[in-house]
Amino acid sequence: MKKVSIHLLNLLTNNLFTLGILGKPHALHGYLYLNHDIYFRQFDLTGLHVFINGNSYEIEDFKKHLKERFLIKLKGLNSISDIEIFRNKNIYITSDQVTLYVAENLPWPGFFVDSKLNSQYFVKDYFYADKLIFLTLKDTEDIVVPYNTNFFSYENEELQLINFDLA
Repeated sequence: MKKVSIHLLNLLTNNLFTLGILGKPHALHGYLYLNHDIYFRQFDLTGLHVFINGNSYEIEDFKKHLKERFLIKLKGLNSISDIEIFRNKNIYITSDQVTLYVAENLPWPGFFVDSKLNSQYFVKDYFYADKLIFLTLKDTEDIVVPYNTNFFSYENEELQLINFDLA
């Protein structure tokens, strides 16, 4: 099976999630700008395994550049000619990495979009408002709930709604 087929299969089975989009090459040593989800900006992504164009790569170096801009270097790619094909391409992570990046006892909310919580609430989406994260849940109608430990818990690889005051 080709790597592209694996990539498509992972997307179809919800195993891959968009981390962000790659920007233009930076300098001469194989660095690319990364515009990624705000949640992950608090973590050092060095060593993270990612997928681009259906191929697997490892982030060899991750660093902040200027204000709220980030650079990555992919292992084994050392020049502009190696990386220029990645410009404006999506970069993906797998659901297997859900426990690697946990902030305030909750993993990235994107892992739970299109899943069910408490066998009742469907996670439609998530969004940011300033520095807060909210989940949009669907029961009989849409409910917007702050994504924090006052409302959610994450144990045994399962996200649970624990406070029903807004639901």
